[in-house]
Amino acid sequence: MKKISVIFLGIVTLLSLAACSNKGTSPSSSSTSTSISEKSSKSNDVTTSSTAASTESSSSNYLSLMIEAAQSQLPSLKAQAGDSVADITIEEGPDSTVIYNYTFAQAPGVAIDAEAMKPTLVKAMKPTLDSLKGFVPDAKIEVNYLNPDGSQVASFTITQEDTAQVSE
Repeated sequence: MKKISVIFLGIVTLLSLAACSNKGTSPSSSSTSTSISEKSSKSNDVTTSSTAASTESSSSNYLSLMIEAAQSQLPSLKAQAGDSVADITIEEGPDSTVIYNYTFAQAPGVAIDAEAMKPTLVKAMKPTLDSLKGFVPDAKIEVNYLNPDGSQVASFTITQEDTAQVSE
């Protein structure tokens, strides 16, 4: 039964992450892209360091908006997870990282084989990271599974390099 809970939680993770990738294709994303392009074309005399700072700021803003959109989905994700998950959080981490924390309601009692699970998560996260790539070129996703006491059961970091190795 505990193995089924772990598998179910993995599926919920994949679904929630895939749902977040659709947020990157909204009209507001296009307008952000357009405004960034307009700003850069109007300011040809801006120094390289200023442009880089502007790009970083835009990337951070886009990432923050994406995380805010994902957080709005938390009530439905928690409902889908049922009693197996006590809490789900999505937050912005350092270096353009989106952090998903899944806290089990009860300790799973079985080890999660992170090496075996990572390729599945990477494949599921490819659309999300691909949609972020245009706005946040160095975006990463960290997925943490936690025991009720906050201790870590498993952790995955998925990068653009990981998803580049996934065949379509």
